[in-house]
Amino acid sequence: MCTVSIVPATDGCRVVCNRDERHTRPVARPPRAWPTEVSWATYPQDPVSGGTWIGVNDDGLVVALLNRAATQDESRLSPPSRGSIVPTLLGCVSIAQAVNAYHTLDVQRFEPFRIVMAHRSIVAVVSDDPLRPPAELFPLVKPVMFTSSSLGDAVVAAPRRRLFEQLVLADDDWLRGQFRFHRHQWTRRREISVHMTREDAATVSRTTIHVTSRAIDVDYEALDRHAPAVPAAA
Repeated sequence: MCTVSIVPATDGCRVVCNRDERHTRPVARPPRAWPTEVSWATYPQDPVSGGTWIGVNDDGLVVALLNRAATQDESRLSPPSRGSIVPTLLGCVSIAQAVNAYHTLDVQRFEPFRIVMAHRSIVAVVSDDPLRPPAELFPLVKPVMFTSSSLGDAVVAAPRRRLFEQLVLADDDWLRGQFRFHRHQWTRRREISVHMTREDAATVSRTTIHVTSRAIDVDYEALDRHAPAVPAAA
């Protein structure tokens, strides 16, 4: 599961993703460049599936995947990895093309998920959730946040969203607030924190992608899954 935020920045945007995984999951491989059908994309790789949960291509398109808790009716038998979806969409040169490519996927083969994309000043959200529109596109005029948890999205969404409003939206420097938000851990509520930890799982990495018209920067932090978060400086 993940927490993803997107903050508008000068001439672009910054996307940060905390990845939460069970302790039994092997450590991911750090980002490297991979060929796509039209150019190159940079993303970390899950050694089990060979896929990824976040990446960016040479056109500045950022794609992130959040798992969605399945209902009993949505359970699939031996589904393919959701990690294959992000590399597929990173083969697109625009957010509109990526949304169209998403709609050609047989999404019912996969366990439930949600895809968040950012390209320049546009954000798109696509989901296989029958209770939500299949695609939502909107301009990035203020910071936005998306989150999920194996505890249940409803369990973590409200407290994390309130924290996002306090640390990011209320800060006169959104990028500073975003930095603090993704490193935040409640001492008595570590299991629902943005930088979470519990007996069977923890935040295992943090990926930051900063895109402008001049450069694409990818920073990847592999985290000690057994260590508590270090409070971020104000």
